Amino acid sequence: MINTLTSLRILFALMIFGAHCYVLDPSFDAHFFKEGFVGVSFFFILSGFIIAYNYQKKLLEKTTTKRTFWIARIARIYPLHLLTLLIAACIGGYVQYSDTMDWIKHFVASTFLLQPFFPSANYFFSFNSPSWSLGCEQLFYFCFPLIIPFLSSKRNLCITLFVCLLVMLIGMHLTPEEQIKGYWYVNPITRLPDFFVGVLLYQLYQSIYNKKISYSTGTLLEVGVVVLFFIFYFCAADIPKVYRYSCYYWLPVSLVILVFALQRGYISRLLSNRILVIGGEISYSFYLIHLFIILTYTQMATLYQWQISWMISVPIIFCIIIALSLLSYYYFEKPANKWVKRILTKKQS
Repeated sequence: MINTLTSLRILFALMIFGAHCYVLDPSFDAHFFKEGFVGVSFFFILSGFIIAYNYQKKLLEKTTTKRTFWIARIARIYPLHLLTLLIAACIGGYVQYSDTMDWIKHFVASTFLLQPFFPSANYFFSFNSPSWSLGCEQLFYFCFPLIIPFLSSKRNLCITLFVCLLVMLIGMHLTPEEQIKGYWYVNPITRLPDFFVGVLLYQLYQSIYNKKISYSTGTLLEVGVVVLFFIFYFCAADIPKVYRYSCYYWLPVSLVILVFALQRGYISRLLSNRILVIGGEISYSFYLIHLFIILTYTQMATLYQWQISWMISVPIIFCIIIALSLLSYYYFEKPANKWVKRILTKKQS
């Protein structure tokens, strides 16, 4: 475990939470909060880095198998996904359908995390809408063992990313405004380069990890990448949104991950705080739970005509989500992970 990166997970999950709070109050309908969708880019790039960090050597040296890797990934994402999907279905998660058969099609697509492949908000945001990103992660996990023999070479990886970037920039430029979310934000195929960036980041991390970096230099680097990230973040309003969905943030997010993975400065010490690390551990639960708690609150506020300031409602909602995330992580997510691994491993043997 790299504690600093674990802690960063909850900070970027909070940015996504802030981006969704606009449904609670118009105060959140501002660039500072709405740009929080950059958290998704962070998680995709971090996923490439962490998966390569944990599995690249094992897969290349055949000390683990593709099947073992895929079982571990299924056990990681599916139990909580299925639970939150059923909850969203019960409470009426966002889904537009014409009849029962159409509802079943939406539900099946969401169950197997295929919804982001359909470039229509009816599908990719149906039921528990944050789960669309799991459809992207599922594709990343499927591809990783197959492509890592090729992409373990920095040269091959750089060429692949350069070609992807050229194709993306051309495609983004030609895509009509109303279609950019379906084709460039949620589409697993067009988000695959984000994952590749993370894999490349791990190759760079391997090259510099053993270099001597003093505490003061490490602190300067950490402060520098944080400043750079916020420069990109606040200047983003002048950049077309289609580019901000992924490639615009590749550089600042990558540098944040790379520098904090080294854990050489003062901010890393702060991020190694146990409370923040626990926050990072529950971030998956936080991410999948947060939106339907927000939406449930807004429905109740409308129904009962609550007139509560967001300065009170948002902290209360946040605390509820944190409490539910802790319960989910320790009493459902971890036990279910072990149970699924045990069941699928038995079938394998």
